[in-house]
Amino acid sequence: MSIDKNLLKRLTLLYVEDDDVIRNELSQLLANFFSNVLVGKDGKEGLRTYLENQDHIDIILTDINMPALNGIDMIKKIRSIDNKIPVIFATAHSDTEFLAEAIKLRAQEYIVKPIDIRHLISLLNDIASNIYQEFLLKQQQIELTRYKEILDSNNIVIKMDIHLNITYVNELFCKISGFNSDELIGKEFKSLKYHDVSNDIYTNLYANVLNNKHWQGNLKNRKIDNTFYTTDAHVFPTHDETGEMNGAISIQKDITKELNKKREIQLALMKDKSDIFIRGKEGFLEQSHTINDLRYKLEKAQHELDQSIRNIDKYIYSNEKYRLENKNLKTEIGLYKKNSNSHTALKLTRENSDLRLELKKLKDKLSQIEQDDEKRLAQLKINYDSKIIEQEEKLAELTEKLDSVQSDEVLLQKLEYWKEKAKIETARIENLEKQIIAHADASMMSKIFG
Repeated sequence: MSIDKNLLKRLTLLYVEDDDVIRNELSQLLANFFSNVLVGKDGKEGLRTYLENQDHIDIILTDINMPALNGIDMIKKIRSIDNKIPVIFATAHSDTEFLAEAIKLRAQEYIVKPIDIRHLISLLNDIASNIYQEFLLKQQQIELTRYKEILDSNNIVIKMDIHLNITYVNELFCKISGFNSDELIGKEFKSLKYHDVSNDIYTNLYANVLNNKHWQGNLKNRKIDNTFYTTDAHVFPTHDETGEMNGAISIQKDITKELNKKREIQLALMKDKSDIFIRGKEGFLEQSHTINDLRYKLEKAQHELDQSIRNIDKYIYSNEKYRLENKNLKTEIGLYKKNSNSHTALKLTRENSDLRLELKKLKDKLSQIEQDDEKRLAQLKINYDSKIIEQEEKLAELTEKLDSVQSDEVLLQKLEYWKEKAKIETARIENLEKQIIAHADASMMSKIFG
């Protein structure tokens, strides 16, 4: 005999016996197996104990022949209150009349005194196992009821018969669609479809379910006002107790809001992409215009530099001319000093003095011209260098912007072209500076480049 004490320890036993010795000994023994053992010395006391603890008592073990109130009458009164509580009768008689009464009262067992303890514990264990199974079944039913409530409150539930005609719709379905259950009971499941939905979807759905397979997909259902809502739908075949298909059930979740939100996000993304493309195109045109303007300014600066170099060449040539004239004049004066008399020498001295004054004026004028030109050239160089730095910074900035706006191969090639062009222009400027250095003397270089 296998006894599960854990099952018995969950329960409370009511034991009613008029024999003090038997009652005391057996109650002490049973207390080792049950969570609690309540006792009564006769039927009257047993009934009172039951009424006081009826919410806690799980099994009743009672004698039949007792004073005040016998076991049969006690159980009759208890059955008027609870017709399911398990009862075991114990008696010293095997009278068929008592047995018939026990059967009428739906007693679990009927044992004869003296009680076989092992047999009694075995019977009590079987009853405890049945009680536990009923408890589990009740808990499962409670959980299933909760699951059904949760399912009904959050999902559309549609039940169908073997022909997929609607037999039940839940409250949420009626709330979303606007239909009431009476309008749909008996109609085909596909009568719910929106007018622009292909029949192929329902052909596939019917084929799967009628072949005892699960179907899942999105369904576009019509409302009573001829608008629609979209659901994520699951359709399962249902079966009877023999395993035969007896219908189907559809569980659907309304995803209309999610789809609309997704569509809005997609439209917003498309709009953003379009705006980026337009801004990129406008930016490219703006950068192209700026680059062209920069190229014009560079060409203008180059022209001014070329003009300055020509002016320097002109001033160098004039200076050399005056130097040669001065040298020739000094030579002629020396010859006059050797070959002329004093009068002539005096005359030449005066003439030479006049020439010296004129020469001094010319030198002063030339010096002033050179200083003015040197200042102008230095200022031009400073302006040019500043413009070069400014334009290079703008070019770098525009290049960076151009890279961020458009990265296709054509624009990259254009950018590389202008970079190369800028390098060539820089080399050309450096070459011009070298020419200036080559044509100017040290004093002028010192004044220009300071």
